[in-house]
Amino acid sequence: MKITEKIKKLKTAIKLTNSHPQRIEDDEGNPGGLIDLSKIKKVPIMVGDLHGSYENIKEIVHHENNQKKLKNNEAVLIILGDAVHNDQTGYMKEMASSLVTIEYVIDLINVYKENVIYIRGNHDTFDDRLRKSGIAQGTEFRNHLLEHRNEDYVNLIENFFDCLPLVIIGKKYLITHGGPVRGGITREEIINIKKNDQHYHQLIWNRVHEFRGTPNEKEYGEKDIAAMLKKLKLPVDTHFIVGHNPLWHTGNTTGVWKDVTGIKNHYIIYTNLQTHAPYLTYENGELVTKFAISPKPEVYYV
Repeated sequence: MKITEKIKKLKTAIKLTNSHPQRIEDDEGNPGGLIDLSKIKKVPIMVGDLHGSYENIKEIVHHENNQKKLKNNEAVLIILGDAVHNDQTGYMKEMASSLVTIEYVIDLINVYKENVIYIRGNHDTFDDRLRKSGIAQGTEFRNHLLEHRNEDYVNLIENFFDCLPLVIIGKKYLITHGGPVRGGITREEIINIKKNDQHYHQLIWNRVHEFRGTPNEKEYGEKDIAAMLKKLKLPVDTHFIVGHNPLWHTGNTTGVWKDVTGIKNHYIIYTNLQTHAPYLTYENGELVTKFAISPKPEVYYV
């Protein structure tokens, strides 16, 4: 595909993201930080951090009846940010997978329009301060785009990152990339999120507090989720769903963690290269985990 066509698709994705019919304008008339799907009957298909896993997102779209539901306006695909930047040890400078994955996401937005929502994660940036194992992945990705696309394309990708919403409220669920704002946040504050850099940063960077004692300023706990639900006037049993913070050390390697650190209805989902394409959706009113790729059977030698 020619670069002119790729740029056209990228501009369309930005326009569609900014003008999503359930995205609420801020006080200045600009696209706000919140998309409210609570009155929409579409089934959510919730995908965690991809980090360059093109195969996973492709398999999820084509899993079971997902593609048909997206075409028929019966489902909405929600990607929890961080489609880019391979996070596997030894491959963190590898950016080809990031490019093919983000372009596939852009294609999905072009095809399914309001039925694909991508929220911003902490890796959705070119900021040189973003580091993984000492590697400036934002800078590495920008350089890769300059080499394989052009400067206009790079600027549009940055515009795409900057235009992304941060929070989605649906029927029975609340989604953001990192975690709640400590002490909670109101609906109006989310809509006007660009007025508060600290709140913006917390929504994409906060991690769950896993230890005894008082959470530090980069962590959140059960009280913060409860405070956020209360300020948003949501039921206490709302499913609070984030990505960002995989808990591999727990021994669970599926990419989905339920009732995280004992917090009921708190989920972390991660859909990166080392998983079998997990996603969350609702069936018969219940939140369920599905895997779009079947694990290979273990082989035992005697």
